[in-house]
Amino acid sequence: MKYARWALLAACGFYGGAGHAVEQQAAEIGPADDARGQMSFDIGPQPLSTAVRAFSDVTGQALLVDERLLVGRVSPGARGEFTPEDALRRLLAGTGLRERYTSDKAFTLMPSVDTDMGVASMAPAVAAADTPDTVVASYGAALQSAVEAALCRTSLTRPGEYRLALQVWVDGSGQLQRLRLLGSTGGEERDKAIESVLGGLRVDPPPPGLAQPLTLLLLPADASRPAHC
Repeated sequence: MKYARWALLAACGFYGGAGHAVEQQAAEIGPADDARGQMSFDIGPQPLSTAVRAFSDVTGQALLVDERLLVGRVSPGARGEFTPEDALRRLLAGTGLRERYTSDKAFTLMPSVDTDMGVASMAPAVAAADTPDTVVASYGAALQSAVEAALCRTSLTRPGEYRLALQVWVDGSGQLQRLRLLGSTGGEERDKAIESVLGGLRVDPPPPGLAQPLTLLLLPADASRPAHC
């Protein structure tokens, strides 16, 4: 994405209801001027699901994870100057999860392994993913591109100046069967226009077994990410 940051999550009930995404987002913090690639983080102890979203806000790294894996887990937080990798490990400390980067801009989470015992750490039972992370990431990129192209068609919905969180359900033919805005973009007219533009959108068919709905989070552009379609 050239103009903004996206986070795609294969999420079953990722948000508790309308407005939850906005209420639980941590304030965005820009990168520190540090030659070692450190950034400023101010993420306090909180549910892991909101902690990793705050991390994504700060770093611009996309998160791809089944929300069921995060249920019931609490992050100790990360406050201070760290590299993104160090900050993420601090956020995951004691949660029974570890990070896996699928690219330099996207990561997923998975149960950590107790290297001394040779078994997975104790954690809530989660069904194994039916598709490899790379397939999910590839589909996420295709879905994002289709949504981007659709939103760029009208000046009212063109991304760059608003935050958008929505859930989508895609059938086996690639038809966007249903969508739900998770809170407002800040304008009722724009909200309705987004629903109209994306309603019935046809995208690539999802890979078999992909958990739905899919949650898309679009963050506003800034000086480092100019808005353009």
